[in-house]
Amino acid sequence: MPSGGLRSSITQMSDEARFPRERYERAAAKYRPIKTSVLFVAEAPPSSLDRYFYFEDVRHQDSLWVELTKEVFGSEAWGNTRRERSRKREWLRRFQEDGYQLIDAVKEPLDCADAVTKIKEHSQELISEIREIAPSCVVLLKYAVYDVLFDELRRAALPVVDRRLPFPGNGWQKKFHSLFPREVLKGRVATAAAPENPAAHD
Repeated sequence: MPSGGLRSSITQMSDEARFPRERYERAAAKYRPIKTSVLFVAEAPPSSLDRYFYFEDVRHQDSLWVELTKEVFGSEAWGNTRRERSRKREWLRRFQEDGYQLIDAVKEPLDCADAVTKIKEHSQELISEIREIAPSCVVLLKYAVYDVLFDELRRAALPVVDRRLPFPGNGWQKKFHSLFPREVLKGRVATAAAPENPAAHD
């Protein structure tokens, strides 16, 4: 019998082998805007393989997509959630056409216990990705994402918004909406990018 640590490592390798990263990338690429005005950075894809922000047919536990869509387009435009889920392709197309994009700080599902460590490990790859996207501003979603990445993105002279938001699920929806920087949707937000440092690109 393998030891606990070895068993854990085997389970992790098995989970990573099963994770269809290409499927997630294709789903996101379908709705990638030509020019990104606001880039939202979430923590990681959900562990359940039938749920993801850019999957078109998700019937439950999709609070990130539901609450962010309400915030971006206004809750008054949102009807019954079950009905709006059936129109998800339309909402994602609007999200794309208005220049919004969502990416994950880490590209595979995370164990909550090692989330901070994994985000730190992938931060330089993420910075390179954000530079390539070249958004007008970056909004960090979830406390852990902000806590790890805000200062790093600021030092990298990226236009990151100084707003610490909770993940909009598990009872945190109201606080998410109360703190959401709505000014970014109108291009009036002051970002916290540090002065440009040419050496940062070397």
